[in-house]
Amino acid sequence: MKSTGVIRRIDELGRIVIPKEIRRHLGIREGENLEIFTEEDRIVLKKYSKMLEYGDLSSKLCEIVPSTMDLGLVITDRDKVVSFSSNVLLDLSKSEIDNQLLSYIQSRESYESKVNEKMEIGDYEIEGYFYIQPIISSIDCLGLIILFKDQTFLKEEKQFAKFLAQMIANKIDIS
Repeated sequence: MKSTGVIRRIDELGRIVIPKEIRRHLGIREGENLEIFTEEDRIVLKKYSKMLEYGDLSSKLCEIVPSTMDLGLVITDRDKVVSFSSNVLLDLSKSEIDNQLLSYIQSRESYESKVNEKMEIGDYEIEGYFYIQPIISSIDCLGLIILFKDQTFLKEEKQFAKFLAQMIANKIDIS
């Protein structure tokens, strides 16, 4: 692990300030949760993703959707791919999302490509038509549902993307 050489004092309430440069480098935003644990003689702070808690659910959805519909599916959290369907034919596991996908999370609005286009996810490029639906829980936008196929989307398929996003958001809100 790279040392930053930054020293911080713990205040009377046990708090420390994480330097802005480190927060920016790791993409830690105000209001986000951090997981805190120990490893030997270290205190480890790690970005926390509620979406990763539901990896089984998203993996199962990514298994079922392509087998029942002619759609590819990628599910992300705010930083990286959580699950993807086998018809992607690429290993997208732990692929980071780029600024374009992050903008869909921040805007909280769906997106539909009207022409065949290429979308970068991590180090890979997927070609086709895309429908992107943010996963919005009661507290925040947690990630994205990305459907893709080789032709334009039907109204029912767009509704299905909204259903998937709402189902995941409700599962997270209930927990």
